[in-house]
Amino acid sequence: MSGERTEKATPKKKQDERKKGNVLKSADLSVAIQVVGMVLLFGTAAERAGELMQRMISRQLNGWHVRSVEYLSLDRTMLVFRETLAGFLEIIAPFFAFSCLAALTAHAVQTRFLVTTAALAVKPDRLNPISGFKRIFSSRSVADLVRACAKIIVLVAAVQPVIRDYAPALVQLMRQDLASACRNLFSLIHGLAVRCAFVLTGLAVFDLLYQWWRFEKDLRMTKQEVKDEMKQIEGNPQTRGRIRQIQRAMAARRMMQDVPQASVVITNPTHIAVALRYRPGIDTAPIVLAKGQDLIAQRIKEIARENRIALIENRPLARSLHAAAEIGRPIPADLYGAVAEVLAAIARIKEGKRS
Repeated sequence: MSGERTEKATPKKKQDERKKGNVLKSADLSVAIQVVGMVLLFGTAAERAGELMQRMISRQLNGWHVRSVEYLSLDRTMLVFRETLAGFLEIIAPFFAFSCLAALTAHAVQTRFLVTTAALAVKPDRLNPISGFKRIFSSRSVADLVRACAKIIVLVAAVQPVIRDYAPALVQLMRQDLASACRNLFSLIHGLAVRCAFVLTGLAVFDLLYQWWRFEKDLRMTKQEVKDEMKQIEGNPQTRGRIRQIQRAMAARRMMQDVPQASVVITNPTHIAVALRYRPGIDTAPIVLAKGQDLIAQRIKEIARENRIALIENRPLARSLHAAAEIGRPIPADLYGAVAEVLAAIARIKEGKRS
């Protein structure tokens, strides 16, 4: 049916959607890039982070040892809290900054550095509660929920063996010295991050393919929409015809203005006329100034008579020139001989008149 969206989106359709902020992108791909980047960063910054954590815990246990109840004042408690928060922020700051940078990079790569405010525009249908409930309980929402649950199941199944293997070590952390406990804790985190990176990368590939399929499907157009777009781009057929008619008329007027410069007009004799110019020493070959059929041919001949330009009847040559020659260009090389004979005959006639 004509109302079915069976046609692929045209480049103009995709460009219009891009201006609205509707581009192909995968949230899972952004998460995967962040996690992979974090794993790479963790390999170089884990030792530094472990040292900072060890120092922070040591300072809290040794420097702020509570000896009496009077020591627990509000100011002292807030100072301890600020010291702990500062130490914690010092540890996670590189990872947080790198995560933000990776997220921005992933978004920029997927959207090709698109910046638009169209998504911030107020849409009345978004404020309609009925439309909101329809979106929540739509087939797409159900599909997204199923995919999210499947991702969680796959991710838990992937990290569960790592947690199981490290469970005894976690129990032993409280019995280890501070340096060993921090080292083992970061080793567990690194193992989980590596496993998550592999799983999320695989999920990102599948999600990117799914998002591409859904993006192309959502942008599909009906046959009528494609036709309307072509009309919008090219204009109404009647308007285009009128424009072409005006262009032909303007070209014909310019062409007629050049006819008085012609050296000869070759005719068919009534249906075709071709005006040629040849200036020895200036033109390397005869130039076609004008050509036409029927009414245009009659007009060319009238102007030629008014300007006393020679009219030569040569049906084969007139047809060949009209078919192969272009206005404003030299005649084809294979017609040099025939045209040269015509020009030579005209020269002899002029010489005879002078004598």
